[in-house]
Amino acid sequence: MTGAGEHGGVAAVLGAVQAWGYDTAAYKALGEIAVARQGELLLFSYTPRATYARRWNAVERVCRGLIVHVPSATLRALPFAKFFNLGEMPETQPDTLPAGPVEVTAKMDGSLGILYQAADGPAIATRGSFAGAQAAWATAHLRTHYDLRDLPSDLTLLFEIIYPANRIVLNYGSREALVLLGARRFDGSELAYPELARLAGRYGFPLVPAVQVGSVGDLLPWVESARGSEGWVVRWPNGLRVKIKTAEYLRLHRARYSLTAETVRAALLTEEWPVFLRAFPEEFLPEAQALAAAVEARVAAETARVTAVFATVQAGLPDAARKTFALQVQADHPADAGYLFELWQGKPLRPLILRRIDLRGLGLVLPADG
Repeated sequence: MTGAGEHGGVAAVLGAVQAWGYDTAAYKALGEIAVARQGELLLFSYTPRATYARRWNAVERVCRGLIVHVPSATLRALPFAKFFNLGEMPETQPDTLPAGPVEVTAKMDGSLGILYQAADGPAIATRGSFAGAQAAWATAHLRTHYDLRDLPSDLTLLFEIIYPANRIVLNYGSREALVLLGARRFDGSELAYPELARLAGRYGFPLVPAVQVGSVGDLLPWVESARGSEGWVVRWPNGLRVKIKTAEYLRLHRARYSLTAETVRAALLTEEWPVFLRAFPEEFLPEAQALAAAVEARVAAETARVTAVFATVQAGLPDAARKTFALQVQADHPADAGYLFELWQGKPLRPLILRRIDLRGLGLVLPADG
């Protein structure tokens, strides 16, 4: 989200803070967002429900760790708005991307850290928490290694939090770092990479590496061949961001979270599908949903076939007793006997078919960059 859309989302949150103050439950009226409180500050983040509902209103998009001071209803941190994979949203389709120069940086594999001013000094929050493990580590690391006393108060620094216990997929070994990713002013403007490099040098932060390419198209051949990289973030002068992930990273991530037809089957069988989705990395939500749809389509096709067989047997045995029905089924349809007896007894067919259905061939049903 860029420009007026982002400003509108932020304005809506600030207006709501003026109206509702510390009533964190009230903010649910704005969308699928959660609110955490620390003293006079509120932190706004989109929820897992927002990621799998995929409607993304203006407020949900800006609530990616947005921090507001309640008494003044003013910003205390303005992180990046939610941004998406290449081809994932209408504005990130290859043929709708802006023309002109791009700024490309490496996609780091840690947790987003958001600098803000706490009551006891500069601190770092994550997208959803003031006090989680990553936020606590990052705040301690910041205060131990950096002096930010002369940093402009309207500048939000954004970091990748990297340390061994926070490994996601890539192995950074023993490295411990707050890697500077970006810096945003409260008016929504953002430091260009050369300015960010000067800022990193001034305070001593490690800087996210830049990649010299002329266009998004120049990156695409690397998607399959790159090794040891999560991918890249592409930014245009209007503020639009797009992420592109390598095929290797997606394979490793997918394997770690065991996205297979069998894990999807298990979630569907236990009626825990919404819980499964909420706990799943958002990079794979479209793939998980498509895989579930493929499983359900196979179940529906088998249900239709078995129901037709049952109707044929019934038509040939009107008013048949159970024994007669059983003999006919065993003689003509032994492979479907279990299903047909479920229908004879008036039981739902879906659970049995879902347990037994052959899921071979239902593998990765979307391109890797879904």
